[in-house]
Amino acid sequence: MEADPLYHVKQLFYQASYKACISEASSQPITPSDSPESLHRALYIARSHLAFQPPQISSAQSVLAPFLSLPTPPASAKAVSALAAYLAGEDKEAKVEEVRDLVIECEGEEAEEEAKDEERVIRVVAGTIFVLEKENEEAVATLTEGCAKTDLECTALLVQLLLALDRKDLAQTTYQAAKRIGNDSTLIQAMEAWIGLKTGARPLHQAYYYYEELYQLPNGRTPPVLAAHAAAHLLLTHVDEAKADINEAVQREGGDKDGDVLAVGVSLGIDGFNDKLSAAAPQHPLALDLAEKSKAFDEAAAKFSIAA
Repeated sequence: MEADPLYHVKQLFYQASYKACISEASSQPITPSDSPESLHRALYIARSHLAFQPPQISSAQSVLAPFLSLPTPPASAKAVSALAAYLAGEDKEAKVEEVRDLVIECEGEEAEEEAKDEERVIRVVAGTIFVLEKENEEAVATLTEGCAKTDLECTALLVQLLLALDRKDLAQTTYQAAKRIGNDSTLIQAMEAWIGLKTGARPLHQAYYYYEELYQLPNGRTPPVLAAHAAAHLLLTHVDEAKADINEAVQREGGDKDGDVLAVGVSLGIDGFNDKLSAAAPQHPLALDLAEKSKAFDEAAAKFSIAA
């Protein structure tokens, strides 16, 4: 079996080591050429820029610009560019329609491998936007049809969505099916860890071991990894260790604006993190839930008065 030239780039991206991913992908040419490898390197660089908190929109767009200026721009580059514009808040409705059209264009085609690679990127990017739009049914359809059926990035995003919807049963079934595609993949291990955090008991310990491995890597202590490592510690009642992870995470670049870092800090009861979460990541699920509960409390409290 031929080695994947992007193996190390993908591993770093999956491990949330986005700076290292950008550095590794940039070690080879990322300008348009006859080889699809340069395009895929550029896509991982752009997606890494977009994964930062806050997203580095202009950096992502500048990497994509040479490909978007081609007479026939690659559909995958157009999809990632649409995601960048969406995250920047530029006419979100139009960007949703754009990726929807890109998905439709690649449906029902008997494509060669290069076109299948394009479709995989389009589907995972479109699925991301649909999830952010809370178009859950469309996200599920996008992530389970066409090439998405055998793509671990699409499957991983689907597992995250199912866990967010509290469908642990379907997430487990999806994970078991994914193991037949690539049992040793980092994404398979990540899916198992996400399910473990949600499920608890013995799977929680497996999740902790996974994040401990990432934590020990040379580029491993990124805000996303530290947040997950802290969450595992918290669920295992290792409160002091969890707080140490969060305190380290907020010192990292972008960590003080990372919604997951701040959300775990709120769960730990660290002073000031509630306000930080509301300010930096108001659309984070925990921020929305706390805002809703605060509003409900105020409405209930307004119905009562203290007797003189």
